[in-house]
Amino acid sequence: SLPQSVRGLVAAAKAESPVPVAVGFGVSRPAHVRMLVAAGADGVIVASALVDALGPDGRDVTSLARLVGELRAATKRL
Repeated sequence: SLPQSVRGLVAAAKAESPVPVAVGFGVSRPAHVRMLVAAGADGVIVASALVDALGPDGRDVTSLARLVGELRAATKRL
């Protein structure tokens, strides 16, 4: 899970930055993405979770595509 303090950190960064704010440390699940979108993040950065989704041989593109779809769906603002 992500700390509740993330909401305040995103707000503080947005207040100081003239550019969009993206968060990427520890993002690996759709729930993380939903929380960051709700916190006001303009974007999310996912890396390790995508590599992990490819599996031990680095070829499981079906799992990768599924994860990307789930993460993308989680970006929809309600």
